[in-house]
Amino acid sequence: MFTKSYERYIRQIRVKDFGHEAQNKVNNAKVLVVGAGALGSPVLSYLAAAGVGTIGVLDSDEVDLTNLQRQVIYTTNDIGQPKAVVASHRLSEMNPEIKIVTHLVRLHKDNALEIIRNYDLVIDCTDNFPSKFLVNDACVMLKKPCIIGGVLRFSGQLSVYNHKGGPTFRCLLAEEPDPLEAPSCSEAGVIGMIPGIVGSMQALEALKVITGIGKTLSGRLLNLDGLTMTFDEFEITLNPENLKINELKEYEYSCPDSILKGREIDGQQFLEMISSASPPFVMAFADDDTPLSAMGQQWDTIPLYELPNKVPKLPQDKKIILVCEFGLKSQAALRFLVTKHKLDNVYTLKDGMASLKLM
Repeated sequence: MFTKSYERYIRQIRVKDFGHEAQNKVNNAKVLVVGAGALGSPVLSYLAAAGVGTIGVLDSDEVDLTNLQRQVIYTTNDIGQPKAVVASHRLSEMNPEIKIVTHLVRLHKDNALEIIRNYDLVIDCTDNFPSKFLVNDACVMLKKPCIIGGVLRFSGQLSVYNHKGGPTFRCLLAEEPDPLEAPSCSEAGVIGMIPGIVGSMQALEALKVITGIGKTLSGRLLNLDGLTMTFDEFEITLNPENLKINELKEYEYSCPDSILKGREIDGQQFLEMISSASPPFVMAFADDDTPLSAMGQQWDTIPLYELPNKVPKLPQDKKIILVCEFGLKSQAALRFLVTKHKLDNVYTLKDGMASLKLM
């Protein structure tokens, strides 16, 4: 008589070279998934379906309407609810035989080691470099493998790091890229199927790490070009110096709430300010030279990476309003001007020029 568990996993148990031994390893594994968004959706779903014994779901964000185009674990009814809570509930419904641990927090240097040490493997599904470096560094210190993926527009990348003496994420990127030159998927956009593909591959790599079956992507970066549906592979060489990390650094995010507080203006405020007798100085950002306009006024745009060269010419005697299409480039510019140049007269148009079209 088949047990319930046996029947649930029979199709993968029957796979040659997998079998009962591999399934037992999967059932006993503890995996932490950092980020329950676009990449996290397929990762969490397939890990739960495969029977990973303990799955940690770490995310401090809430479900937003803009998430639903690619974060397929959520529905319209979930908008406004904590992602980690909703995702954990979905996984429990999918497979009630596994243990789900909900971490409704943001990973930072003071909790990373405490959380990660309880797991065998970490899968980074975040959309920012600070989190990826933090996950990598904590895993190096705790001698845990991690699988890190990333997506942007039509492309995606992933690899396995710190696995059996293999390279770390710092062997691929020594330091965090300049946020003025490295767009996020929120800023540049992403086609929803790309994280579906990359996340599924992250889950497959996790199964291989857990069971020891096959050849993992350790030492290899796999790059997907979704427009041509081609894959390229690049070698990652171990730098032994990157194994000597002994403390965690608190990386800054693109624009922390502490910086944004009191510096975001809404569309109505913006329109009133630019039409006042003492209008602010408006600086506009875009990847091309398409100007931005509102109420008959037009502003030439510059790419974000040119901002450092413009700082000496910024006015000191009036408010500076930073604008872009969706508000993300202007947030990055705000962080740069406040943290690097200590300017206190700069503000950002919340949700960008696109928000004006909704008024």
